[in-house]
Amino acid sequence: MDYKVELRVTPNAKKEAVEIKDGIIYCKVSVPPEDGRANKRVIELISEFFDCKRKDVEIFSGKKSKNKILLIKSENILKKIKDGCNRKI
Repeated sequence: MDYKVELRVTPNAKKEAVEIKDGIIYCKVSVPPEDGRANKRVIELISEFFDCKRKDVEIFSGKKSKNKILLIKSENILKKIKDGCNRKI
């Protein structure tokens, strides 16, 4: 099953983290948004957070924006979003 979720990205962050608040995923990455580096790191962090493979996480829209829509192919996502998981990585 594929799920679309909202994502807000903060590039050039001092500390990397992934949090879910009010059904929106917030992702802080330490790399700049140049040459797709931040997007690549976002996919790595999100796949780690949801315990899925990197190929199962895709940026559906907003590749050049801080606000994105992700397409995630993982059953783990529903439980974590419903629980309002605030685990940081």
